[in-house]
Amino acid sequence: MGKSIISSNIIILLISFLFILISCISNTDQTNNREYNLFSQIMCPICDGQTIAESQASIAEDMKKMIRDQIKDGKEDKEILKYFEERYGQEILSNPIPKGFNLTIWIAPILIIIISSTITIYYLRKNMGARSDNDSF
Repeated sequence: MGKSIISSNIIILLISFLFILISCISNTDQTNNREYNLFSQIMCPICDGQTIAESQASIAEDMKKMIRDQIKDGKEDKEILKYFEERYGQEILSNPIPKGFNLTIWIAPILIIIISSTITIYYLRKNMGARSDNDSF
């Protein structure tokens, strides 16, 4: 009976340790995902068309360190992005904020799709009607 209690306690201890280990791994993955998400939202100021996630430049590495430090300080993603925007200007953000002139960047593709679809449907219906009139003769 004593060995069975000891065995049960060891099993419970191992299961508890396993849950703690999984929790630590999960927390690390969430932090890494958050870091990478922020890295991919900030452009490298000296690289052409690269985010700091893609860049190997020393300034990109410094910016990554700043982001990690700000995450450790408990700052929100919006605060971190605002910090870099204030320091480098709005061009530093890989996804422009949809306000002002940048709003046209977000709306233009939708308008182009709607207008081109409307024109295509109009001409298809017009040509289908003309064909059916010609086919009857």
